[in-house]
Amino acid sequence: MGIKEDMKETAEKLRQQRDELSVQMHLASMEVRDDWEELEEKWEEFSSKNKHFYKEVEPALGDIQAALSLLGDELKAGYKKIKQAL
Repeated sequence: MGIKEDMKETAEKLRQQRDELSVQMHLASMEVRDDWEELEEKWEEFSSKNKHFYKEVEPALGDIQAALSLLGDELKAGYKKIKQAL
């Protein structure tokens, strides 16, 4: 699994937990509500950074993948050449 898939999976799990707890918050004590408000701020920060992460990193992922693929092809050809020379 790649970085993008890992982050999407993490975000989805957190969103599900958040949604489940949100429904139960009306029964919570004041201390728990304060904790919830702090977590909501962190959720907003996480969501925002997660979106920005993909906007900034995704274009580079294609370049990185292409470079690794090219390097892999060069290694493969080089190994084949050495094997034939032996």
